[in-house]
Amino acid sequence: MFGKKSRKKNQKEAPEQEAAPKLDHRFHAEGLGDVWAALTGQNPAAIMPQVIGTVIHDGGTRPAWQWQRGNEEFIFMAWPQDQPIRAGVLMAGPKGAQLKPVTAVPLLEGYPNDLQVAEVHPRLEGLGADVAVTMIEDKNPMWFFDPLYGRDQPDLTPGIMHTFWLSAVAFGIRKALLDYVSIASGPQFEAHAEKWLAENPDASRTDVPPLKVEIKDKHFIMPGRHFGEYQLRAVITDIEEMAFDKMPVKALHLVFPFDNRPDMHLPLFVSDHVLGDFKPEKDQEIEAYAWFQGRIIDLDSGVGGQE
Repeated sequence: MFGKKSRKKNQKEAPEQEAAPKLDHRFHAEGLGDVWAALTGQNPAAIMPQVIGTVIHDGGTRPAWQWQRGNEEFIFMAWPQDQPIRAGVLMAGPKGAQLKPVTAVPLLEGYPNDLQVAEVHPRLEGLGADVAVTMIEDKNPMWFFDPLYGRDQPDLTPGIMHTFWLSAVAFGIRKALLDYVSIASGPQFEAHAEKWLAENPDASRTDVPPLKVEIKDKHFIMPGRHFGEYQLRAVITDIEEMAFDKMPVKALHLVFPFDNRPDMHLPLFVSDHVLGDFKPEKDQEIEAYAWFQGRIIDLDSGVGGQE
């Protein structure tokens, strides 16, 4: 329905690591083209008119997804109505006037996770936001994109705990093969380089060896190039088959254990476009590069926020 299939994109490079906030080299990416391409296997610019037209014609609304800010009225519509992966379109305009589409976003159903808001970074166009939540006290927070920021904004107060629907889309995935990962750039490497040079005063910057991090038998989430993007390593606990429009998609169910807080549960949506020849299996350890999405739980709906 959304147009012709494009050539497969190359898997993204390994993301940078994180050491401390002052060394954080990530930035907030405004576009969602990579996410649309990963889910549909098509050129986002070419399919947006079809996406918007389909959602407006066939999508539904509900009270929880209608809100006002001043004299502006907003309605978020989604299609199809009862699927875990949907296309969402935000309609906006002056109160009482005809509303027009202003943005289209993938809308993902996730698992409920209790998370404390740490920081909010609204998109420049004001139609979404990157939200940071505290996972471990005194550690850097985890970021995800909130497609319903306009609705959630009054409740996204730092220090307040909410239940979020949390999910992710894979840009790349493979079977976990390495016991160590070598890091040659990014915040964690910079901290390593500073310490190594202090211990080797006669050496130069080019002499600094890569930082090796042991990852065997570990679940981890390491920051990527953009806020909301992460490199994951985890074991698949279950697999669910579904589709987004005509693209087959697998939902890989992942669990990330913590010592001092409840485990984090995450569905990782991986399209056949991204999977290629890789066939994931239950109980298999995988590595993936993924984009995170979350929104405050829909209190007026069923599991996963479905209508």
